[in-house]
Amino acid sequence: MWRKIVISALIGVTLLSASCNGGMAPGIPPPGITGDNSGGAIVTYAVYETLTKQDYYVQRISPAGDFLWGGRGVLIGSTGNGIPWSEAVSDGSGGAIVSWWECLPEVPGEPTSCQSYVARIDAEGDVQWQWGREGVKIESMIADGAGGVIIGVWVADTKGSLVKIDAEGNLPWGEDGVSVGLVPEYLNQMVSYGSGGVIVVGYTFQGDSDAVYAQRVDSQGNMLWGSDGAQVFVGPAESPRVASDGSGGGIIVFEQVTPSTDSDIYVQKVDAEGDILWGPDGVPICVGPSHQYSPQIVADGAGGAIVFWVDERGVCAQRVDADGHKPWNEDVLLCDSTYVRIASDGSGGAFCVSYDGVAKRLDATGTELWGSDGITFTPEAIHEPGLALVPDDCGGLLISWAEDVKWRHYEISNVSYYVQRIDAEGNVVWGDEEILLNP
Repeated sequence: MWRKIVISALIGVTLLSASCNGGMAPGIPPPGITGDNSGGAIVTYAVYETLTKQDYYVQRISPAGDFLWGGRGVLIGSTGNGIPWSEAVSDGSGGAIVSWWECLPEVPGEPTSCQSYVARIDAEGDVQWQWGREGVKIESMIADGAGGVIIGVWVADTKGSLVKIDAEGNLPWGEDGVSVGLVPEYLNQMVSYGSGGVIVVGYTFQGDSDAVYAQRVDSQGNMLWGSDGAQVFVGPAESPRVASDGSGGGIIVFEQVTPSTDSDIYVQKVDAEGDILWGPDGVPICVGPSHQYSPQIVADGAGGAIVFWVDERGVCAQRVDADGHKPWNEDVLLCDSTYVRIASDGSGGAFCVSYDGVAKRLDATGTELWGSDGITFTPEAIHEPGLALVPDDCGGLLISWAEDVKWRHYEISNVSYYVQRIDAEGNVVWGDEEILLNP
């Protein structure tokens, strides 16, 4: 049994086409979610007050599932009529830094119109500072470990940059940040390596110059692996993801594209100096005649990582240790879904949550701690890409998601958002009844 924490938003959307069953809502994202350092959650979400006005709220939920910042939360801003996106990271002091942004539908021959905002809210729900820019899209955001954030941003017709906002709301890397030379859509592939810096990965896919690259940026905004970064792999490759090795370097997983246009899953390790450690091609994780794709990765806390991917069997996982060996005798088959989200469990294992509403936990040996069936936390299908998860800082998991909503031309539909907590033993914590956040 479970109690869902529900965030409902009235959304009106005009669709150019719809299937006979009503069609799927386009791209409804989940609420941004982070832990509050005590087992509770801080979430940020959008409410459609009218068809052309979205108000953004932040709510804190106690470890027991109570709302701490009023009935609807703290109003932090508004945007227009694009699809809303929001994200949250912990400030390390019981509060959060949240971002919200939108990009209006593209018009042929005109630059994409985006607007983005970031704000810090303390543990009491008071806004400490706010930053915003027109014409900028936020691709990703991670905590800097000192009460601030590093955000990957994109400006029309330029490559992406990293902007740092410190705990006081200052911009130590400047208003425009530092360019890392990567195309914007890959700026969401970055991870903190500690000491206030990040490792970013990306790739080029341009014939003779195909390659995967990584760049390390320190807390002062300096690029440490040269102006072009470290070359992780030379050849056709896609979907690089990175996890910290805990020593200033990174472990990068990617799809190595074969001549038949199928792909295999490889990992490569780059040390703190930018040197490649696991040979020119890396370590094969899953190689075969079928198509292996959609890799994801989390650090194992021991210099290695746990890798997830999709193949003809479904979603699979394998661990690679600090020396590039695979300690699990067999891949772990988790589910027959093609879409999952993952997060570290902080104990050498990982959480894996599928869009059919099931959460699983793997330990460092590949054992499924919550059983082969996992924990069902919602009976409803989750709308892609509307699923997010973070550790709850107590060994468990916080999940936010969007309800699977269908509608027809010009029909205004009610989109609900949910939050749930699962503890380290696999118990659904937040009760049996649904709680509406914005009645």
